[in-house]
Amino acid sequence: MIMNALKPNSEGLPLTFSDTTNIAAWAQRAVAQALQAGIIHGYEDGSFRPNAPITRSEMAAIISSALKLSIEKVDVTGFADNDMIPAWARGAVEALHQLGLIQGKGDNAFDPSGKTTRAEAITVLLKMLALQSE
Repeated sequence: MIMNALKPNSEGLPLTFSDTTNIAAWAQRAVAQALQAGIIHGYEDGSFRPNAPITRSEMAAIISSALKLSIEKVDVTGFADNDMIPAWARGAVEALHQLGLIQGKGDNAFDPSGKTTRAEAITVLLKMLALQSE
């Protein structure tokens, strides 16, 4: 969805993930483009996990990379469940929160391990595109 929103002109980088064969043919170009743009990196074990849901923490990291935000390491975000947000995601979460691109759920919880719904992803992508057009 993010690459459709950004409309890159490149073909992308060759996919070398350990599970590249599990990436559907229709998605391979977008994944290759996201890889080339530095938006995605895959997991430490060399996999991409194309069939796994994206967590809200991962979504924050992807969107902040797409926006090419300079992410500072932060220990505290504005969310009540700050301690549940992985350290690698806190800077992205806080940056996107400050920009108004992401919000918490009830009781000001970010729900970092929660699965990103399509509705949440579309909402964040639309806000990202609006921010880029300002």
